[in-house]
Amino acid sequence: MFNFFKKNSSEKNNDKKPSFEIELTAAVLAYEIARSDGDIGNEELSLLMDEIKIISKKVGKDEKEIYKIIEIYSNDSVSFYEFVEDINSNYSKEEKHSLLKFMWDIAFADGKLDVNEERLIRRLADLIKIKDIEVLKLKDSARIK
Repeated sequence: MFNFFKKNSSEKNNDKKPSFEIELTAAVLAYEIARSDGDIGNEELSLLMDEIKIISKKVGKDEKEIYKIIEIYSNDSVSFYEFVEDINSNYSKEEKHSLLKFMWDIAFADGKLDVNEERLIRRLADLIKIKDIEVLKLKDSARIK
Protein backbone atom coordinates (compact mmCIF):
# COMPACT_ATOMS: atom_id res chain seq x y z
CA MET A 1 0.00 0.00 0.00
CA PHE A 2 2.74 2.46 0.92
CA ASN A 3 5.16 1.85 -1.95
CA PHE A 4 7.05 5.09 -1.34
CA PHE A 5 8.60 3.54 1.79
CA LYS A 6 9.91 0.41 0.14
CA LYS A 7 13.67 0.16 0.25
CA ASN A 8 15.67 -0.67 -2.85
CA SER A 9 17.29 -3.92 -1.90
CA SER A 10 17.97 -7.31 -3.30
CA GLU A 11 16.07 -9.01 -0.50
CA LYS A 12 13.52 -11.56 -1.58
CA ASN A 13 9.92 -10.53 -1.16
CA ASN A 14 8.05 -12.63 1.31
CA ASP A 15 4.33 -12.79 1.94
CA LYS A 16 4.46 -10.60 5.04
CA LYS A 17 4.53 -6.83 4.75
CA PRO A 18 7.52 -5.09 6.33
CA SER A 19 6.75 -4.02 9.90
CA PHE A 20 7.01 -0.33 9.01
CA GLU A 21 4.15 -0.73 6.52
CA ILE A 22 2.05 -2.42 9.19
CA GLU A 23 2.91 0.38 11.61
CA LEU A 24 2.14 3.00 8.97
CA THR A 25 -1.26 1.43 8.34
CA ALA A 26 -1.87 1.56 12.09
CA ALA A 27 -0.80 5.22 12.18
CA VAL A 28 -3.16 6.19 9.35
CA LEU A 29 -6.05 4.42 11.04
CA ALA A 30 -5.17 6.00 14.38
CA TYR A 31 -5.11 9.40 12.68
CA GLU A 32 -8.62 8.66 11.38
CA ILE A 33 -9.75 7.85 14.92
CA ALA A 34 -8.15 11.00 16.30
CA ARG A 35 -9.83 13.25 13.77
CA SER A 36 -13.22 11.49 13.82
CA ASP A 37 -14.44 13.67 16.68
CA GLY A 38 -13.59 16.81 14.71
CA ASP A 39 -10.46 17.69 16.67
CA ILE A 40 -7.05 16.10 17.08
CA GLY A 41 -6.14 16.86 20.68
CA ASN A 42 -2.61 17.23 22.01
CA GLU A 43 -2.83 13.91 23.85
CA GLU A 44 -3.95 12.08 20.71
CA LEU A 45 -1.26 13.79 18.65
CA SER A 46 1.39 12.86 21.21
CA LEU A 47 0.50 9.16 21.03
CA LEU A 48 0.40 9.28 17.25
CA MET A 49 3.79 11.01 17.10
CA ASP A 50 5.28 8.26 19.29
CA GLU A 51 4.24 5.75 16.63
CA ILE A 52 5.55 8.00 13.87
CA LYS A 53 8.95 8.19 15.62
CA ILE A 54 9.18 4.40 15.46
CA ILE A 55 8.32 4.41 11.75
CA SER A 56 10.74 7.27 11.13
CA LYS A 57 13.67 5.34 12.57
CA LYS A 58 12.86 2.26 10.52
CA VAL A 59 12.57 4.02 7.17
CA GLY A 60 15.10 6.80 7.68
CA LYS A 61 12.66 9.60 6.94
CA ASP A 62 11.79 12.74 8.88
CA GLU A 63 8.89 12.49 11.35
CA LYS A 64 7.21 15.58 9.89
CA GLU A 65 7.39 14.07 6.41
CA ILE A 66 5.76 10.86 7.63
CA TYR A 67 3.05 12.83 9.46
CA LYS A 68 2.35 14.79 6.27
CA ILE A 69 2.10 11.53 4.29
CA ILE A 70 -0.36 10.16 6.87
CA GLU A 71 -2.47 13.32 6.62
CA ILE A 72 -2.47 13.21 2.82
CA TYR A 73 -3.25 9.50 2.69
CA SER A 74 -6.05 9.92 5.22
CA ASN A 75 -7.56 12.85 3.35
CA ASP A 76 -7.36 11.05 -0.01
CA SER A 77 -8.71 7.75 1.29
CA VAL A 78 -12.37 7.14 0.58
CA SER A 79 -12.83 3.84 2.37
CA PHE A 80 -11.13 1.36 4.65
CA TYR A 81 -11.09 -1.31 1.93
CA GLU A 82 -7.34 -1.11 1.25
CA PHE A 83 -6.54 -1.06 4.95
CA VAL A 84 -8.85 -3.95 5.76
CA GLU A 85 -7.47 -6.00 2.90
CA ASP A 86 -3.89 -5.38 4.06
CA ILE A 87 -4.73 -6.10 7.69
CA ASN A 88 -6.62 -9.31 6.94
CA SER A 89 -3.85 -10.51 4.61
CA ASN A 90 -0.84 -9.59 6.71
CA TYR A 91 -1.73 -9.26 10.39
CA SER A 92 -1.79 -12.09 12.88
CA LYS A 93 -4.59 -12.14 15.44
CA GLU A 94 -2.17 -10.67 18.01
CA GLU A 95 -1.23 -7.85 15.62
CA LYS A 96 -4.91 -7.12 15.03
CA HIS A 97 -5.43 -6.94 18.79
CA SER A 98 -2.42 -4.66 19.11
CA LEU A 99 -3.82 -2.40 16.37
CA LEU A 100 -7.21 -2.18 18.07
CA LYS A 101 -5.57 -1.51 21.44
CA PHE A 102 -3.58 1.33 19.88
CA MET A 103 -6.75 2.75 18.36
CA TRP A 104 -8.56 2.58 21.71
CA ASP A 105 -5.56 4.30 23.33
CA ILE A 106 -5.83 7.12 20.76
CA ALA A 107 -9.59 7.37 21.30
CA PHE A 108 -9.20 7.64 25.10
CA ALA A 109 -6.10 9.87 24.98
CA ASP A 110 -8.06 13.10 25.36
CA GLY A 111 -9.94 11.75 28.38
CA LYS A 112 -13.25 11.15 26.61
CA LEU A 113 -14.52 8.61 24.15
CA ASP A 114 -16.49 10.21 21.36
CA VAL A 115 -19.31 8.17 19.83
CA ASN A 116 -17.75 8.54 16.36
CA GLU A 117 -14.41 7.22 17.61
CA GLU A 118 -16.06 4.18 19.13
CA ARG A 119 -18.21 3.57 16.06
CA LEU A 120 -15.16 3.70 13.79
CA ILE A 121 -13.11 1.32 15.93
CA ARG A 122 -15.96 -1.17 16.27
CA ARG A 123 -16.63 -1.01 12.52
CA LEU A 124 -12.98 -1.70 11.75
CA ALA A 125 -12.88 -4.51 14.32
CA ASP A 126 -15.84 -6.14 12.60
CA LEU A 127 -14.17 -5.81 9.19
CA ILE A 128 -10.95 -7.39 10.43
CA LYS A 129 -12.94 -10.22 12.02
CA ILE A 130 -12.35 -9.58 15.71
CA LYS A 131 -15.19 -10.70 17.98
CA ASP A 132 -17.14 -8.12 19.97
CA ILE A 133 -16.13 -9.63 23.31
CA GLU A 134 -12.45 -9.23 22.39
CA VAL A 135 -13.06 -5.64 21.24
CA LEU A 136 -14.73 -4.82 24.56
CA LYS A 137 -11.84 -6.34 26.54
CA LEU A 138 -9.36 -4.22 24.56
CA LYS A 139 -11.54 -1.16 25.13
CA ASP A 140 -11.65 -1.81 28.88
CA SER A 141 -7.88 -2.29 29.07
CA ALA A 142 -7.34 1.03 27.27
CA ARG A 143 -9.87 2.83 29.49
CA ILE A 144 -8.17 1.67 32.70
CA LYS A 145 -4.90 3.50 31.91
